[in-house]
Amino acid sequence: MFSDRGAAQPWRAAISALLNSGLLGPPTPAQATRIVRGLWRFGPTPASLLATSAARYPARIAVIDDAGTITYAELQARAEAIAAGLHAVAHEPRSVGILCRNHRGFIEATAAAAQLGCELIFVNTELPAAQLSAVLRRHGPDILIADDEYDDAIAASDFAGSHIHAWRDGQPATSCPSLDSLAAERHPRPPRVRSSVGVTLLTSGTTGLAKGVPRSVNLRSILEMGASAMGITRLRSGDTIWVGPPFFHGFGLVAMFGGISLGATVVCRRRFQVQQMLDDIRTHRADALIAVPVMLQRLLRVPLEQRQDMSSLRVVMTGASPISPATISEFTTAFGPILINGYGSTEAGIVSIATPADLIEAPGTLGRPAIGVSARVLRPDHTDAAVGEIGSIFIRSGFVYSGYSPDPQTAVPAKIVVHDHVDTGDKGHFDRHGRLYIDGRSDDMIVSGGENVFPGEVENALAAHPAFTDVVVIGMPDPEYGQILKAFLVLHENTPQPSVEDLKTHVRQRLERYKVPKEFEFVAEIPRNASGKILRNQLR
Repeated sequence: MFSDRGAAQPWRAAISALLNSGLLGPPTPAQATRIVRGLWRFGPTPASLLATSAARYPARIAVIDDAGTITYAELQARAEAIAAGLHAVAHEPRSVGILCRNHRGFIEATAAAAQLGCELIFVNTELPAAQLSAVLRRHGPDILIADDEYDDAIAASDFAGSHIHAWRDGQPATSCPSLDSLAAERHPRPPRVRSSVGVTLLTSGTTGLAKGVPRSVNLRSILEMGASAMGITRLRSGDTIWVGPPFFHGFGLVAMFGGISLGATVVCRRRFQVQQMLDDIRTHRADALIAVPVMLQRLLRVPLEQRQDMSSLRVVMTGASPISPATISEFTTAFGPILINGYGSTEAGIVSIATPADLIEAPGTLGRPAIGVSARVLRPDHTDAAVGEIGSIFIRSGFVYSGYSPDPQTAVPAKIVVHDHVDTGDKGHFDRHGRLYIDGRSDDMIVSGGENVFPGEVENALAAHPAFTDVVVIGMPDPEYGQILKAFLVLHENTPQPSVEDLKTHVRQRLERYKVPKEFEFVAEIPRNASGKILRNQLR
């Protein structure tokens, strides 16, 4: 089936949301002058988003993080001073690697590097030292801006570029400069930026070394993505947005810069703690919560009496990894129809967004394709699958990558293109309303006794059992069946452990007999990466 959401309906919703957002109020002459000056200096880059909000809302709080608060004017002034300092440290740098947790330093580093016209390389903060070394060798940034907790790993990598500290927890082990020291210096202003900058994100690395996904982001794609998000979230200028996903990940990056472009107050923490999130929502009266599914699962585990007074939330958006229909229904029951679920990937960008109404009617859906996105579900012969038929999901959008970064040490797969659409690596289907569903990853498919099984549907069936807070299903080698299904289960606190026969009956009532796991193991926690994706290899 083919779905292309290019009709007028989503644009009308986006325009209506924009008119009500407060962004279109006329700036004062002084503000207009500063906006034009910023756009002229920084061009079509992320630096212009911050500069525009700083021109319009200089005294507004831009970020609340572990260091306190900082206004838009202060953030912009620091970014400009840091850019000048970076230009002095490494004359005419081509690329800047950013290895930071969620704090203002990440935003300053990104804006400063964009002011220099550099390629932005966002590095996963969870990489083991060996993988970090390989990533730095592959991309070779001229400057690496990193939190001091990575000093040992960076030293072990023999990184030869300029090293700058973004966050210091104590007395630094190295004598490298910091964003704070650069912000306090005065250097000549760098040349203005005349074109868009390149952005490289890393894949999750759940199946090996994280691959680099470079892309050049064009203005039209940014506008289409922003329009899709605005039309559904209805966020407004001046809102307070709690952003949980890591900024180095596409979901967290878009959420953070979306907030900055709105002139919102972005609340972020270097490490996720559910109680800190609850305290922040209450203290700062957050209007929106951006969180990966595992964060919402942990929120639902908090006793009811401890998660009161969250009435300020108008919208909660999740994505980056699968969320079960059972969790969606439980969340909606607990907090009302405020949940939005997005689907995308490092390679394809944002693909689809499910509204609260979609999730009430069909909790398993990922919604309809976003503005500017064409989605197809194709059979192995590359013909369009029928409604309800599972096939490979192919995407065409302005954010689709042009290929992985070349790596002399590791073979990287070529992208698969059919009808100008790129293979996402996901299997899924459309319903008769044009809503998209994910049935599993192509490389996660389990062949058991000659039958193809996608773990996702078995996981969803088990997640509907009231005893469990988290579930994963993997394939295990078996001499008779080739592979068998094994389920790993995390129990709710103080919940009796169901018997194996009860669990098999529970799944058999919902799915075909060959999809019933043959083995079950109860564990304290499912291993996940920073964006919430399951690390299946650690369970084998």
